[in-house]
Amino acid sequence: MSLSMKQGGTAKGMAAGGIISAAVIIIQYRFKFFMPSSFSFTDAAIFVCKWDTLLFICLLAAIARVATARFFSPQDIDGSGLTTPTKEVSIDRAVLQNTLEQITLAIGSYFSLISTRLENLCIIPALVLLFVSGRILFWFGYSKGAAHRACGFGMTFYPTVFSIILSVICFIFGAYIPN
Repeated sequence: MSLSMKQGGTAKGMAAGGIISAAVIIIQYRFKFFMPSSFSFTDAAIFVCKWDTLLFICLLAAIARVATARFFSPQDIDGSGLTTPTKEVSIDRAVLQNTLEQITLAIGSYFSLISTRLENLCIIPALVLLFVSGRILFWFGYSKGAAHRACGFGMTFYPTVFSIILSVICFIFGAYIPN
């Protein structure tokens, strides 16, 4: 099966997002930037909540963008339930919806990580920074097509998938994984 040019470009972007994500997570795991020297579970939960603030800023920005675009568009000002959205608002709504979906998974996965193995806390800063960077790339690339948003999507999605898989592994084999 051969891929179209768009599919090929998207696959390359997703691969780039995956490679960047893996590299950042590995570097963070090795050097543990932004980490407290010691912590209890409560400290870890607070640490995750603080870092999650950056995710909420992504969501806030996406909501504000839709609201602003609607306000300045006579066609869109009544909202999507009452009008057919312009292309600009449709794009902004798609970014908002995807951001909300990604945040829902990400936040849950971060708490699963520290709940199944407290030492997983060390990769939270990398996961959050990848998420924010990925959202920015996704947002700016969205209107240019799948290949242009793929790297950003990959940088948002793959770290979350990794954290969910790691959480499951730690949950199942927790007693066997060294600290």
